[in-house]
Amino acid sequence: MPHCENCNNEWSWGTTLRKSFTLGEGMECPECGKTQYLTRKSRKRMGIANFFPAPLLIGSAWLFDLEIVSVLAVALFLFAVFMLTYPQMAELTNENEPMW
Repeated sequence: MPHCENCNNEWSWGTTLRKSFTLGEGMECPECGKTQYLTRKSRKRMGIANFFPAPLLIGSAWLFDLEIVSVLAVALFLFAVFMLTYPQMAELTNENEPMW
């Protein structure tokens, strides 16, 4: 789970997931109130995790001639796995680092 760099408070799984759905780049620490940002490393990791399932699903659906219901079931399963693992991939920093 991510830790606030200011107060070293460990965020819970639910807090991390809830804060990730807020608009804007920063997430406010529930303990000290300081704005925290995802590190460049964790944003890249999550970007790869977001992109990877789409070509895999499309390719397997085409290759194995799967029904749309099967593809949607697998997509829903992969989405659930991503939502469960997202808080473990998050790392926080005080400064908004540029992506490149």
